Amino acid sequence: MSDIDLEKKMLKTLKSKIIVTFMAIIFAIVTLLLLSFNYIVVDQLKLQLAEELKNEINLIEYSLNNVNDEKLNEYLNNLKNFSGQLKYNVILSDINKNKIFRFYSDTSLYNKDYQISFLRKSGRYTLETKNYENDARTFFVVTKSIDVNLSNEANSKFGYITIETDLEAIEKFSNNVRFKIIVAALVLFVFGLLIIRYFTDRVTKPVNSVIDSLKEYSKTGIPRLIEFEGSQEFKFLVESINNLMTKIEYDMNELKKLERYRSEFLGNVSHELRTPIFAIQTYLETLIDGGINDPQINLNYLKKAYENLERLNQLLKDLIDISQIEARQLRLSFRYLDINDIIERVIEDIKLLSQQKNIQIEFIKDESLKELVWCDKERLYQILFNLVDNALRHNPPQTQVKIYYKKVNASVRIFVEDNGIGIPEEDLPRIFERFYRVNKERSRESGGTGLGLSIVKHLVEAHGSKIYVESKTGEGTKFYFDLKIA
Repeated sequence: MSDIDLEKKMLKTLKSKIIVTFMAIIFAIVTLLLLSFNYIVVDQLKLQLAEELKNEINLIEYSLNNVNDEKLNEYLNNLKNFSGQLKYNVILSDINKNKIFRFYSDTSLYNKDYQISFLRKSGRYTLETKNYENDARTFFVVTKSIDVNLSNEANSKFGYITIETDLEAIEKFSNNVRFKIIVAALVLFVFGLLIIRYFTDRVTKPVNSVIDSLKEYSKTGIPRLIEFEGSQEFKFLVESINNLMTKIEYDMNELKKLERYRSEFLGNVSHELRTPIFAIQTYLETLIDGGINDPQINLNYLKKAYENLERLNQLLKDLIDISQIEARQLRLSFRYLDINDIIERVIEDIKLLSQQKNIQIEFIKDESLKELVWCDKERLYQILFNLVDNALRHNPPQTQVKIYYKKVNASVRIFVEDNGIGIPEEDLPRIFERFYRVNKERSRESGGTGLGLSIVKHLVEAHGSKIYVESKTGEGTKFYFDLKIA
């Protein structure tokens, strides 16, 4: 199983866990509601019923204390009617718990035995629930001990008043409420489950999109941007992953480009090294085969061999420079210097080549500019020398190279301009690449290494600037860059 398939399985497990957790919460809530209803509502209803029955007992007790013998029968008849109306069972028992009067609103209970609870102290109540044999109902019973003398009852002394009533109404109400709670819980569960599934789908959808995209990328190697509309958090996540995949694609393209450059570089280096080495080998073989004794060719061939050695030495020097620059191992020493001194030194050192090429170098000095430029002296010299050398080697005789500068804001902009053959527009974006040549055969004949402009680009960037080029075929070329001033 792949890591991505494992992630999808984990997401399904996560969804299941969320649903199970939701079910457990709903079950806990319903259980708490039912327990709360039993312990709070039902018990409260029983307490209210007990208070009502206590009040009725107190009324009966009060009436018995005030009734006389003549009206006793009438009173008992009224009590019987009262019991029937209220659907209460009223029982009067003597001190020995023998029933004296029994008024049953439910005739089915008339012959049923009932044991009066013993009361330790007069005036106290007992509350209990009772079930009769062959009767599914539950009765709520309240009993109170009393002290009432009735002379016509053989000096009997009432001992207890008991009122009982069935709990059918309370139980019916309780069952109804419990049913509604359960129905409400089921409705809540169904709707809650739908809502949970909806939100879990919303949670897992972007993650699944990410997984699908990564899975496709792992198979094809082609990143696919994820499209998602949702919460800001997931939107941020998806955008971050899209940016990451875009960066990966960019990096992969850069790696491919670097690999292509590496291959081209190795091929170019091999070719550039092979050319002078082959020329040197040819000249030396000719001299060894007897040419050394021929005054017509010996000095000429030695001179050509030496020139190719110089070219080989310059190529190796340029390769070392560019490798150090790209590896960030080149150390620069910056200070404020007079730009005029450096330009004059370049012109002096390249004068011989300009005379050989019959190309005039003109330096336009701005006497009003007194500012010093922030640079590395030797590397600025190398930049300007390479630019002038490039112009001399690639332009025909009777042309001109100008070096000048001007102040631009807080910088000095330095120009190296010629009026030679120019560079085709399609070649301009690539002229700073290593070994790139506009005219390959003519460039090699000129003696250049093909690395001069690439070195210029890296050195200018090391000065915190950028090299620019403007050119038109047949009208000449202009290079320029900026340096900070004091």
